[in-house]
Amino acid sequence: MTGAGRLGRLAGTVPGEGLEPSRAEAHGFLRPARLPVPPSRPGGSRVAARGVRAGIAGLLIVVTVACTGNVSRSAATLPTIAFLFDGSPSDAELVTSPALAGLELAAHEAGGVQIEPVDVGLSLDDVTASLRDLGEDRGVAAAVIAPWTAPPDGAIELLAAAGVPVVTLSWAWGPPREGSGLWVSFAADRARDAVILLSGADVAPDGMAPCLASDDPITSRALFSTAEQLGEAAGDPGIQAVGFVQPERAATASAVAARMRDLGCPVLVWIGGADVAASVLSSVPDQPLIVGTSRMKTDDGLELASPETQVFTVCACVDVSLSTDETSQRFVHDLQAESGAPPGPFAVEAYDAGRLLIGLLEGGATRERAATGLEDLTRFRGLAETYRFGSDGTRTPESLSAGLWRAAGSRWLPGTAPLDTLG
Repeated sequence: MTGAGRLGRLAGTVPGEGLEPSRAEAHGFLRPARLPVPPSRPGGSRVAARGVRAGIAGLLIVVTVACTGNVSRSAATLPTIAFLFDGSPSDAELVTSPALAGLELAAHEAGGVQIEPVDVGLSLDDVTASLRDLGEDRGVAAAVIAPWTAPPDGAIELLAAAGVPVVTLSWAWGPPREGSGLWVSFAADRARDAVILLSGADVAPDGMAPCLASDDPITSRALFSTAEQLGEAAGDPGIQAVGFVQPERAATASAVAARMRDLGCPVLVWIGGADVAASVLSSVPDQPLIVGTSRMKTDDGLELASPETQVFTVCACVDVSLSTDETSQRFVHDLQAESGAPPGPFAVEAYDAGRLLIGLLEGGATRERAATGLEDLTRFRGLAETYRFGSDGTRTPESLSAGLWRAAGSRWLPGTAPLDTLG
């Protein structure tokens, strides 16, 4: 039996949904969590996000404030969809930008809706204040959670108490504990994401175990732990966990590299960004085949590949970059025209989430209307796939399929075949 088959049977045995990790450690102020319009200019638009980094739309947040006398009443009262992301990891811009670009494109096409990015990777006090502000602002109709974003302590309950409906692209952002119909997930849960990742690594030679490593963000550590448990349970030959890498401590990268050299890892299953992976691989003379998560499917991930090093990524997300479908081609063109970059991981899902929420807001732009629509949601036809949801708001297993991509020059191309749908 293949690793995919073994792991598929184990997917339901490891808890992974609803992760709400502690954020006691402050990550530093990379950017303001929320940039409000000054009180003297109440009519200014909230936030416009655009920026390009190495051809990839960055999270360069620019506050655009119009002169008080020139702002129309309609612009001042546009409903807002908040985009919550974690800006603390070193690869935050690369990882988050595709989803932000997709959501903004949906808002641009529909008109009458604005997107407000909010960084939840700052200190707990600042993030709590920002989320409380969002909850009190009745113009905020809903929130979309960026991939690889975990909730700070109390964040889920705070938004739920304010009645803000949430659509998440991150398995780490779970539903309210009480269950109120305000939460819908477009992402695979944590256990399934681990199964997909390990299934992509089922290329190691017989009798040789892949190595598993990650960087330090809490989402990486959580997925590492689940993948380690699944790998050990699958056996034949299982998986070798070689540790975490803390970017601020070079010694940890050296320790992980030393462990890999000792084990002679044929495959490195990497949970983290390409920049941290490069710091590990620079000390490994015999380069392993690399299988990474969606966080590796970036321009920086492409740079890790060489004639000696094959790099693959796996993800339960859609990539329409090479699609010949006319609608998909139009999406790729429009997204690239708007953001300056082709669609990356979760750009399609974010676009679909935006279309879903904007559709629910038509005829009555209130969070109550959006929440009611999400509570009754069982299916939604997106750009490239149909989403199906259980009664608790999670994606149903049959509506999820995983893709495999390989680094080839300056592009990510489909692997030999998409991974099987994991039921």
